[in-house]
Amino acid sequence: MEAWRIWDNKVKPQLSLGRLEYLAVEIVEMLGSLHPAITRPKLLLFAADHGIVAEGVSSSPQEITWQQCVNFAQGGGAIGLICNANNIDLEVIDVGVAHKFEPGIPIVDRKIAWGTQNFLSHAAMSGEQLYKVLKVGVDLVEDSVARGYRIFAFGEMGIGNTTSASALMAALTSFEVTQCCGRGAGLDDRGVAHKCKVIGDALQFHGKLTDPLEILRAYGGFEIAAITGGMLGAASRRAVILVDGFIASMAAAFAIAIEPFAQQYMVFCHESGEGGHPLLLKYLGVEPLLSLKMRLGEGTGAAVAWPIIRQSLDLYLNMNSFSSAKVTDSVAMLKQQGVDLHEYE
Repeated sequence: MEAWRIWDNKVKPQLSLGRLEYLAVEIVEMLGSLHPAITRPKLLLFAADHGIVAEGVSSSPQEITWQQCVNFAQGGGAIGLICNANNIDLEVIDVGVAHKFEPGIPIVDRKIAWGTQNFLSHAAMSGEQLYKVLKVGVDLVEDSVARGYRIFAFGEMGIGNTTSASALMAALTSFEVTQCCGRGAGLDDRGVAHKCKVIGDALQFHGKLTDPLEILRAYGGFEIAAITGGMLGAASRRAVILVDGFIASMAAAFAIAIEPFAQQYMVFCHESGEGGHPLLLKYLGVEPLLSLKMRLGEGTGAAVAWPIIRQSLDLYLNMNSFSSAKVTDSVAMLKQQGVDLHEYE
């Protein structure tokens, strides 16, 4: 591939920048340009509440969802600070928060409902609601692409959403519930056991589902489905998708299950410390850039990884060549001797 020829002309030993070289080549392929522009990423943070919290599966009260939305929209919280530090444009979108926000707060209103149904006794959402929230994700990405964005990260906020994500993982992959569950916002061992029981009971209630859209409808949060739609929209526009931790990876798994080509546009950024995420990454056959054991969500893992990705592109685009640096081309010499390290990869 021509991108590898460009790398091999840089003033360095062949493949000596390791994963950084592969990252740049992957993004060149995604964007369809040998010399892509390094544009500011857009982080779309979708927020929604979950009916399943009525079962006592979360250690945090539900009002934290809307309170954090206001905080994020005003540049606060971890994600607000990380986005500001790394020149990432953050947009907070309400797709199902059980709260009416005051006018003037910069939160995009795409509310589908005031939270999902309790999936222990109902499908989390109707078919119409699922269609609408998937379309919200697609539409917001397409609008951003029209305004010049080509790199997207996705965040989420929603008390109870690790329970939804764990149920989605168990239903989609057939892993044991205990392999999919984690501590969420801070459950103790007893709380985790209760969370697993609730999910197990819900899986029995809904029965075996095989259609990914039906699984998403049965257990999904509005924010998880919106991210799934956003990822599908980004892939269809040949935009780069920076995948965050457990919940965003669960949305990615559904995007891939719906349209397998979508995985070609994904960079998995961070292995979460939450529950089943390492197992989910293995299921998807991907290796994350970072493993910092964060389990905050919000898109923080993707935002933290962005400077590494940006540097890989900067090196690919701007690092000088052997000839411009007036340095002997050791890579060409080795190739003349029949040594090409690409053959050993």
